[in-house]
Amino acid sequence: MFGKGVFQAEDNLLREIIRSVDKKIDYSAREGEGSKFTLHLKLKNHEGDVILDLEDLHTAKQDQIRRHQIRQKIKARCDHLDPSRYGADILGLRSARILKTSPKLEPMAQRSFNRSGPRR
Repeated sequence: MFGKGVFQAEDNLLREIIRSVDKKIDYSAREGEGSKFTLHLKLKNHEGDVILDLEDLHTAKQDQIRRHQIRQKIKARCDHLDPSRYGADILGLRSARILKTSPKLEPMAQRSFNRSGPRR
């Protein structure tokens, strides 16, 4: 991937995490400062960057919690990259997701207030 100490095992782990988010994501890793590196993501002509720590990637091989945290960072960035998923980002992705999954109101049946019984 790049000369910062990321070997084949870390590269395979990173590929597996990214593919669990979306199989159509193109990615490349760039060196950063210290133990950080930048993951450049490209999805449907939209691009974005995620900054990850190399130590987190090393510990993610054994730790499922750390792996899930890395996946959530990547997924949050990919959700912003795909505007067709939630529509225009006016309220934010969380509000759009809540509105999308909320139950739709059923049209109310017309009630008649006059009785069909005899008049007294």
